[in-house]
Amino acid sequence: MELVSTSVGKFTIDLFNKLNETNKGKNIFFSPWSISSALALMYLGAKGNTAREMAEVAEDIHASFKEVTTAINKPRSTYSLRNANRIYVEKTYPLLLTYIKLSKNYYKAEPHKVNFKTAPEQTRKEINAWVEKQTEGKIKNLLSPQDVGNATKLVLVNAIYFKAEWKMKFRAENTELQPFRLSKNKTKPVKMMYMRNTFPVLIMQTMNFKMIELPYVNHELSMFILLPDDIKDSTTGLEQLERELTYEKLSEWTDSKKMTETAVDLYLPKFTMEERYDMGNNLHSMGMHTAFSSNADFSGMAEKGDLLISRVIHQSFVAVDEEGTEAAAATVITGVTSPYFPHVLKFKVDHPFHFFIRHNKSKSILFFGRFCSP
Repeated sequence: MELVSTSVGKFTIDLFNKLNETNKGKNIFFSPWSISSALALMYLGAKGNTAREMAEVAEDIHASFKEVTTAINKPRSTYSLRNANRIYVEKTYPLLLTYIKLSKNYYKAEPHKVNFKTAPEQTRKEINAWVEKQTEGKIKNLLSPQDVGNATKLVLVNAIYFKAEWKMKFRAENTELQPFRLSKNKTKPVKMMYMRNTFPVLIMQTMNFKMIELPYVNHELSMFILLPDDIKDSTTGLEQLERELTYEKLSEWTDSKKMTETAVDLYLPKFTMEERYDMGNNLHSMGMHTAFSSNADFSGMAEKGDLLISRVIHQSFVAVDEEGTEAAAATVITGVTSPYFPHVLKFKVDHPFHFFIRHNKSKSILFFGRFCSP
């Protein structure tokens, strides 16, 4: 499991940095797990230079992916997680039986032959309908008419749905409208949830931020929030953290031995985010040049030698409220008074922050985001 969690973790930070180049000061949200598993499906059929370049983005981790996927999707889980992940290939490109067998074995995925050549619009609607169903209606119209055409040979599509309840739920009557600081001088109103309870917390004084872990029911998954101490100028306040953020540091910070159970007055905004990215340019600039060119070698997938990736579309959705989190890319505290603690840390998420959702056993990052504005 460590191999896949490390690979996905490094990919998470690399991809965030790439998305940040064109989304400065904006909301960002994506599922590195979903994108990585889709790329790994393509990597199964890659050869030569194409395989070497893809290995730098998604390492050779098929067996490890299978192990983690089994753990994440185990029966009777206290959460719902559905990974909508498919390869659609033009039907005139016969796929190799060995590739079909391997994709079924490692990813429980079978490539789908479709008619891009003479019925691209019908195929587009078919793909969109499948994704919408897999994501409980949260992701609609993933592909636009411009995304496919009669020259399309291969489309790699991924979206992910996740839903889980907090281990400690917020009480709806404590939620009230409060200002969310976009920068030092600008604010927007947001519905701010409140709870007093104990949570694992890490305070990084040298980097001017603190982090809290919010577990979901049974602690199989958690949301981590990284919050700068304050906004010191006209920026979001996240710049220092983003400059120094690496997967190695993130892994170290989230180690349970590093975090301390702390009494907290937690203020967290209710929020919804939906983001759509054409990952082709980002993956190309991260080193995957050949897979998108006429020199692509997917001879481990198809008999014909001119198959290449046309588009990589990723769309994700997340909603956070008093009950928990619903995302697509988805023990009640009773009593009327808050618990009393002699020393309480105020953790008020009223300015831009980073967050991610992690499968705790495998330490795999399922979702990663930056929230800058309601």
